[in-house]
Amino acid sequence: MSFENFWLYTEKALEENYDVGFELYSKGHLLWLLALAIGALIIIPVYLRGSHKKQEKMRKFFAAFLLVTEIIKDIIVVVIGAPITAYLPLHLCGYAIFFLLIDAYFPKQKITGQLVAYAFGPGALAALLFCSWTMLPLFWNFMTIHSFIFHGVIVTYLIMRLANGEIRPDYKGLWISVLTMAALAVPAYLVDMKTGYNYMFIYEVQRNSPLEIAWEIFGTRFGKPGYMVGAVILVTVIFHALYLIYGILGFRRRKK
Repeated sequence: MSFENFWLYTEKALEENYDVGFELYSKGHLLWLLALAIGALIIIPVYLRGSHKKQEKMRKFFAAFLLVTEIIKDIIVVVIGAPITAYLPLHLCGYAIFFLLIDAYFPKQKITGQLVAYAFGPGALAALLFCSWTMLPLFWNFMTIHSFIFHGVIVTYLIMRLANGEIRPDYKGLWISVLTMAALAVPAYLVDMKTGYNYMFIYEVQRNSPLEIAWEIFGTRFGKPGYMVGAVILVTVIFHALYLIYGILGFRRRKK
């Protein structure tokens, strides 16, 4: 257990070819997922049984927790000498910080709930299942710990709001989520073009993830433009699948 490895960041691990990473669905990865699932199973009943005021406080705490931990992470990034431009909140779950703050502190509007249901919650779950930080140590590393807990909080936030009937995904919200993701992809892509980073996995496909489907079908034939169009199509298909799942589980909003 190396103290140096605790502060190891992705760019250094790749540049210096550190052999300290982990495989997807290895025992350690599954242990992380199990721990997050247990945490959610403890937190969600507490939320459901709580008073309206307690639920409001829990939502605000979750949203503020994401912001505070992101700020702490960025400070550490600067201190350890990692490139701060590689850690801007321009991934989908980075954007989630701001939308969850709006959702928690201004609950009367319903748009952010739809975004959490279709984009941010499922996106965080995908990040946990298809980690992009596999080149880092699985347990003894700050970035790994932050990434698992950060995405786990977003998923837990979605489930507790769905289970309490506060978020009712509808078909209009599906298309709002598609358009919102397309809009959020623009600044991410502009930064990708300037820096070569891969925010929102627009610049290149994330290996061992569902995005490989878009690359195999469209990218291999039409290059990066084809991959981008394919990614939009894939996301739209996934959102429709979510719409059906929410309906089967009884979470979907029904017309009166």
